[in-house]
Amino acid sequence: MSVLKPSPKDDPWRVVTWLIAGQVVCLAVGLVMLPSWLLSSTASASTMGASLLLTVSFQCVLLTAGLWWLRHATRQRQIAAEVAAQRVKDDLVRTQQAVMFGLAHLSESRDAMTGQHLQRMKLFTHELTAALGQTEKFQNLITTEYLKLIEVSAMLHDIGKVGVADQILQKPGALTPAERREMERHPLISSECLTQVEKRLGSSNFLQMAHEIALYHHERWDGKGYPYGLHGAAIPLSARIVAIADVYDALSSPRIYKPAFPHNQCVEMIRDGAGTQFDPDLVEVFLTIESRIKTISESFSNIDTSVELLRSWPSHSSGRTDRDEGALSFDPTMRSVSSNLDRLDELLGSLGIESSETRSTPTDLVSVS
Repeated sequence: MSVLKPSPKDDPWRVVTWLIAGQVVCLAVGLVMLPSWLLSSTASASTMGASLLLTVSFQCVLLTAGLWWLRHATRQRQIAAEVAAQRVKDDLVRTQQAVMFGLAHLSESRDAMTGQHLQRMKLFTHELTAALGQTEKFQNLITTEYLKLIEVSAMLHDIGKVGVADQILQKPGALTPAERREMERHPLISSECLTQVEKRLGSSNFLQMAHEIALYHHERWDGKGYPYGLHGAAIPLSARIVAIADVYDALSSPRIYKPAFPHNQCVEMIRDGAGTQFDPDLVEVFLTIESRIKTISESFSNIDTSVELLRSWPSHSSGRTDRDEGALSFDPTMRSVSSNLDRLDELLGSLGIESSETRSTPTDLVSVS
């Protein structure tokens, strides 16, 4: 977007200067002519009066034209200022998204199984949200802006897995209870990471929605999810939408702990989860677009990776179909949230983005309102 640069002739102060100068000249001419008109003979009075009247009329025209020109110039300056402000806002949004996309891709980059996971999540979420917008119940909630925000924000849903140890994310066998508890901390880590990004880049609708998706997309409709056990509509709509997209992708894609399930089986598993794991209204809409979901899944599948995974499939991988896809941590030795946030600070600092305040290690990852 190019910034509109007002012409020098549209400078309001220049317009006011010319307007005042014109009025002064007309007033001076009128004052000079007025005594001559009053003292003139009857024969020449009419001529002088006409000249004086013409001068006054010209003064009125000049005043009207000057005021219009002043209004036009002020409006042009206002438009230029609005365009410049919008450009700054757009640049900030692009910066926010670029940083977050970089973090999301970094969290996924060391996992060969999820190379196209982010792109599929964006498209799955878009299709489901757009379909919801066509229903009577959700049409007032799903605006064009909401659709744009959620398809971008969905790509950041698992950024908190940078704080989970590699040996847990890559483990081909069943997780132990302790490992399961560690895995279930990643929404809280996501929340803290996004909070730190907001402190540097400022708040925005994009970051706010990314925050609620990352924190709540593992909550369940029946209240048995994590991290807070929210129930039903208490779970934000964006998180409920992404939950379905995320589970479908986890089921339909090969993972180190399971093969890819056929599309029909994935759809049936999501159907069975209506009213327990998922919002039943959202599942109903999902079932109407499952053919489009299948097309996206097939179009963005890494065939070579899938074949290689199936060739080397561990014999003890059964019983792991409930674990969703995982991103690897920044470093295998980074086990604490504080260490990962320090790495986040380094990354943002390398981009020239300075923090607006000094961070101290939180005693609690997030607070619940």
